[in-house]
Amino acid sequence: MKSLQEFENFYNQTLFREMEVLDDRRKQVVKRLFSIIGITAGAMLICIFSAIQFVDPSRDLHFILIFVGPVVSLLLGVLFWGIWARDKRFVADFKRDLIERIIHFISPDLSYQPSNFIGVDSFERSRLFLTNIDRYNGDDYVFGKIEKTQLWFSEVKAEYKTTTSKGQTQWHTIFKGLFFVADFNKHFEGSTVVLPNRLGRGALARILQKVNLSRREKLVKLEDPEFNKYFVVYGDDQIESRYVLSTSLMQRLIDFRKKYGNPLYISFVSSFLFLAIGYTKDLFEPSYFKSLTRFETVKPYFEDISLAVCIVEDLNLNTRIWTKQ
Repeated sequence: MKSLQEFENFYNQTLFREMEVLDDRRKQVVKRLFSIIGITAGAMLICIFSAIQFVDPSRDLHFILIFVGPVVSLLLGVLFWGIWARDKRFVADFKRDLIERIIHFISPDLSYQPSNFIGVDSFERSRLFLTNIDRYNGDDYVFGKIEKTQLWFSEVKAEYKTTTSKGQTQWHTIFKGLFFVADFNKHFEGSTVVLPNRLGRGALARILQKVNLSRREKLVKLEDPEFNKYFVVYGDDQIESRYVLSTSLMQRLIDFRKKYGNPLYISFVSSFLFLAIGYTKDLFEPSYFKSLTRFETVKPYFEDISLAVCIVEDLNLNTRIWTKQ
């Protein structure tokens, strides 16, 4: 795995000049944005001030200036942003010139499709989230091979909807973050699901975890207190789940959870490992208000991509001790 220092050298020697060009475009967008905000705000204030100072409140022109004028000014500002100020190719060029270059720097055996994502069938097959999905999308699909391990990952967002008593539709997030699939190095028939332990380790928590009517899998009792602090495990077969979750793998999951801190969901289904890491931010999107010529701006993109690829190394997936039947 490439180190942060190696990436910094690569950035300084190779990416910096390209980022200067992209950063100039970013600055132009920001300038145009602030120009539009200033002009729009000025037009709104002029309308309101004119109505208050010069127009009789009883006349129709007063209403037009104080209400209609600001709304029209705002709409025109939004229109100018979409037509003139926004750089429609900026995000695509950012992903091509930076994100794709980072991915290939980490491993030339990885491919990148910015507008693609892990399919909903894989998401549902993981059995990590059992709520019926009403809306599903994503982007930034990466796939390929790290040594012996095939892997796929992307950002995804899964949602379900409810309807209020007034007929209004409300959307609720099931999961948003990084979704990862890898070819696992053990053969198994059933499913083992490892979820964040949100209830603690008391007697009441164990009762509530055991009575989980939404799952066909049963609670698996493990003897590792530190692992139980972070995770709760469900499986179709107690023996197989213990076989899948070896002592070394449990320790690696503990270390991974401590290292990154984000909510972590893992399952082993049909000889594949599924892993979901919850995020609230969009991982591979540019910020118009951060300079791309500063390494500190670019570094988080490398770290987020490395996190996904590091799963293979952190969980020791390349060690093919077991063979599939």
